[in-house]
Amino acid sequence: MKVILIILFVTIITLSNNAQAEETTQRLTIDQAVDIALKENRALVAARIQVEEARGRLKQAGLYPNPELESDFGIDTIFANDGERSFSVGINQPISLSGRIGAQKNVASVDIKRTLADLTNIQRILARDVRLSFIELLTIQKQLKLQETLINLNSELLKGIDNGIKEGLASQQDLNAVAIALQQARQEKEVLIAQRKSNILKINNLIGKQPTFNFIPQGELAYEAVNDLNNYNIETAFAQRPDLKLAKLDVEFAEADLKLVKALRFEDIKAGVFYGNDRLVLDSPAGQFTDSDQQIGFKVTVPMPIFDRKQGLVQEAKAREERAKKNVEALKLTISQEVSDALNRVTTLSDLLETYQTGILKTAEENVILVEDGFKQGLAAIVDVIQSRQQFTALTSSYINTVRDYYVSLNDLQISTGEYQTSIISNKSNESEINVDRQK
Repeated sequence: MKVILIILFVTIITLSNNAQAEETTQRLTIDQAVDIALKENRALVAARIQVEEARGRLKQAGLYPNPELESDFGIDTIFANDGERSFSVGINQPISLSGRIGAQKNVASVDIKRTLADLTNIQRILARDVRLSFIELLTIQKQLKLQETLINLNSELLKGIDNGIKEGLASQQDLNAVAIALQQARQEKEVLIAQRKSNILKINNLIGKQPTFNFIPQGELAYEAVNDLNNYNIETAFAQRPDLKLAKLDVEFAEADLKLVKALRFEDIKAGVFYGNDRLVLDSPAGQFTDSDQQIGFKVTVPMPIFDRKQGLVQEAKAREERAKKNVEALKLTISQEVSDALNRVTTLSDLLETYQTGILKTAEENVILVEDGFKQGLAAIVDVIQSRQQFTALTSSYINTVRDYYVSLNDLQISTGEYQTSIISNKSNESEINVDRQK
């Protein structure tokens, strides 16, 4: 009785854990993965704080300098020791007449725009990386289905040949050939399982989840032609690429910095008031007497930019401005090449995929059916069956990889033109298997 209770208890705990595991396993589409990454990616969360840093610099740039309190006190104790002393106190206020504060605020304002543009570009790159990893994961999923189908086919064939040996209708050589093919498929499956785990961990890192986070990738890596590729062009990229906006803002930042450097050539003047009190001891024929003088006044300190007129800083700022302009030109050329390359790959692969299934892939599938029918009729050897299946599997695997390359290219095209908000892969899953089941 106790044994039965223990077994029931263990069973209940196991079922509870399994149910909990199923509840924590989420279904995740490529678009959902990107959305989660844009909200929870740890590096992106940290990068967003830079905006507050830039706003802090803007606040600081607009502050006026603090006034200065100065005072001095003197006595003649170690000299004549007549009791003479002097005391003064004053307040000075630095005043900027060169427009330095306004120039500082302008630099800080442009810096905020640069920070926001850089943040947008980080999001663009993050979306690209999540998509690439997800596309690779869907590819691995599809390749796994292909290998599982091949394993099932060869397993059934292995059983049939084993029965054929007992009846004297097949040889050990046939059995060994199928066993080798079966083992190769199983090894390939293990490699794919390891790759799938690696991609899941990579995606978890990108979307800000722990390595233990479980999800089931949703979506079908099936070819769908893009309706209008004219939307993806160089002009659109120039208008929408955040890294180009950042490069242009670098020019604006350099221009603002140059104005600031020129304003710094004229340092702040200092205007202030002071009070002084001097106690003097004077000698006279009648003896010593004291005299106390008090005064209040105003003073102004005006720096004279004779030697240091910030010549080096002005030269550096001008060079930085010129470099920023050249970077914009270089980035435009790079963007043009990226868009053209991605558009060419999408077009080429689209044309290839349009004819893939009606061409060599369909021929290979028909060949598998013919060879297997011939084997059943004793007109083909088992080696022919294995070769036809391996050929079809290799071609199907190549087709899957071509579809992957197509979506990678389409992703590159969208990323390169700044149109990456549009979905590229259907979120619907297609559970259909590879249509080769002629072994029965």
